[in-house]
Amino acid sequence: MASRESVAPTAPPPRSTSAWRWLSALAQALIVVLIGETGVQLELARQTEEQRALVLAYVAGVRARLETELNSTLYLSSGLVAFASARADLLDVAHVTDLLSALYKTGRNVRNIVIAPDNRVKWVYPLAGNERVIGLYYPNNPQQWPAVERAIKRRGTIVAGPVDLVQGGRGLVSRTPIFRSNGEYWGLLSLVIDWDSLQKTAGLEAESSEYRLAIRGKDAEGARGAVFFGSEQVFAMRPVESQLELPGGSWTIAAIPAGGWTTPSIRIQALRLLYCVIAAMIGSLAYRLMQEKHERELARDELARLNNELEAHINARTAELRSANDELARMVQTLRKTQSDLVRSEKLAALGALVAGIAHELNTPVGNSLLAASTLMEKLRQLTKGDANLKRSEWTAALAQMHEASDIIQRSLGRASELISSFKQVATDRTTAQRRRFTLAGAIHDLVVTLQPSLRRSGVSIDEAEIPDTKLDSYPGPLDQVLMNLIQNAVLHAYPSGGPGRIRLSATLDGAWVCIAVEDFGCGIAPENLSRVFDPFFTTRLGQGGTGLGLHIVHNIVTGTLGGEIDVKSEPGRGSCFTIRLPLHAPLQPDDPSDHAAH
Repeated sequence: MASRESVAPTAPPPRSTSAWRWLSALAQALIVVLIGETGVQLELARQTEEQRALVLAYVAGVRARLETELNSTLYLSSGLVAFASARADLLDVAHVTDLLSALYKTGRNVRNIVIAPDNRVKWVYPLAGNERVIGLYYPNNPQQWPAVERAIKRRGTIVAGPVDLVQGGRGLVSRTPIFRSNGEYWGLLSLVIDWDSLQKTAGLEAESSEYRLAIRGKDAEGARGAVFFGSEQVFAMRPVESQLELPGGSWTIAAIPAGGWTTPSIRIQALRLLYCVIAAMIGSLAYRLMQEKHERELARDELARLNNELEAHINARTAELRSANDELARMVQTLRKTQSDLVRSEKLAALGALVAGIAHELNTPVGNSLLAASTLMEKLRQLTKGDANLKRSEWTAALAQMHEASDIIQRSLGRASELISSFKQVATDRTTAQRRRFTLAGAIHDLVVTLQPSLRRSGVSIDEAEIPDTKLDSYPGPLDQVLMNLIQNAVLHAYPSGGPGRIRLSATLDGAWVCIAVEDFGCGIAPENLSRVFDPFFTTRLGQGGTGLGLHIVHNIVTGTLGGEIDVKSEPGRGSCFTIRLPLHAPLQPDDPSDHAAH
């Protein structure tokens, strides 16, 4: 690493006067205050506009609902006015009742419909509850005559109210003058709209949880009219207003938020306090920065010196770490070689144990065969002496003995042949690790036959449960090694004091997979050791015949060469069960022959 050039210390610049430092700091603080106050004002304006937009949307909704309700009712009278104008002198009770009934049923919020020829009420529908209206002469009613007179002069519909009705209650009165075809005034059509019903259908609320609403313009006088809904104070609080046009005039709808318009909130005051604090801090910081400028320049020279020392120290430390890393790499390589040698030694040791067991087991059938052959030879020698005085019974007994000797030789040699064949297959698979097709039941049987001699001396027996006779396209050698290591591990750890003991082998099919279980009924595995049993060099019998590599080799073969999974369950005092899950077609290995790749 190239060393950096040392930075030569520079002379400090001339110090500013105290007054200049204070003025500079004050100017920066004032700038922050101005920026902060501008932001606060913009936020207040935004909140106010947002609030007015919400109120405006509310007012527009109220106006739309009122307009819909009123128009759907007021325009019903236009057809009746046209009919009455054309047939004013021909109207009778039957016609009028039918027309008023149809109009009443069609309209919404209609309280009653009144026809007053020559300004005197003659017909009203419905009549029930409105009997007192019959005969009412408008010129004699000071409350209603001004509006009636204004409608006649205007020669058009006007809306009055809300007013107190003669028949009780409050309502809006739509008055439309009726003129004959020659232009002569005939009478008046009044449509009374129930004010309470209109409020409900239009959803009017003077005060809600969010808004306060008011309407002015009684008798459709617009902004000049009196407030007839809500509080008059609403119009004094800068409300959002909207005009609702009516025949002969208009209403003014106004609304404000229920809590009034936005005032500087605690959040705004907090923002003001915050930017004042920030301004003070910035001013103080600016003053402090100018004061410390010279000190920083001196510190820069000291930092350059320390940096050079640090680089030298880092270079020395890097060299030490590189040396330690090289030593660690050599140790890892040595450890891997040692592990490989131990694995190879364990394989040879297992094969040697098989050879010793098979050799010991062959002694019995071979010895029996030799004894029977000797007996057979002796009998043949006796029969070939040519003694003419040999009795028939002696000849029969000799033949029986020769038959028995031949049977003993055949059975003993058959047993020896089975042992040699199983050992030959297991030994070939263990040493070559060649991929081939084989039956699972046959492979397990050959392994059990091969292991029986050594297991019998240990006092441990193997039970072969029902094993499916399915075919595998896999590696019988690695599979034998896995099962042999698991069985030997059970003998060594499940029954550390020797037999009697029992190991159970079983297998089941699961689609394109086979599950093999190796179960013992010994002392079990401690719970704290279950997660470590497949770790290399982990053993509970170090120095007592355990290397800690048996189950590690099993795990590597199952998950690597055989392409499967392995799991273990154990309960102290009740034994352990290793479960191997293998595919019927093992994954191809890089060194597999090309002809297997086609299957």
